[in-house]
Amino acid sequence: MPVTLVYICHMKNLNLILAASILFIFSSCARKAEEAAEYNDIIIEHQKKIIASFDRFDSTYVDSVASKDMVEFSYVDMQSTIKRSIIALDSIGPFENDPILQNAARSLFKTYDSLVTVDYKKLLDIKLLDESAISPAMVDTSFAAQIRIHDTSKEAQDQFLKMQEDFGKKYNLVFE
Repeated sequence: MPVTLVYICHMKNLNLILAASILFIFSSCARKAEEAAEYNDIIIEHQKKIIASFDRFDSTYVDSVASKDMVEFSYVDMQSTIKRSIIALDSIGPFENDPILQNAARSLFKTYDSLVTVDYKKLLDIKLLDESAISPAMVDTSFAAQIRIHDTSKEAQDQFLKMQEDFGKKYNLVFE
């Protein structure tokens, strides 16, 4: 076989190997991005459950005909939903030995837990009092707790979104 023909055959083999390698790398990257998106979705589902429990509490809290038992039940529901979600984070573990999103979600959920333990508890305690026992100072305490809840949860959510964005960049995800 002439040297030119051997060279051409060798180059064709190299081109085929290179094309196959590139195809493998692209399909591998696409699969990893898909797995990262599924991982993110699991975390977001837990966050949605927590937010739904907050919404249920808030609705019950402002409902003038809701019983004290209903308000207490919605408070306990918030607590348990958050605790279950934190445990779920531990059970799913980090993505590809990269704990960036898991840790960000854990921090967010623990912030929620702290808000429920402190500020939402103040709201609950005030709500459970008879109207005649509620003083102007308690009303101020309630407003202050609501402001802290809003500000703290917004800050924690912003931090989570930043880490989620970093996670997305690392695994070629675009969040809507």
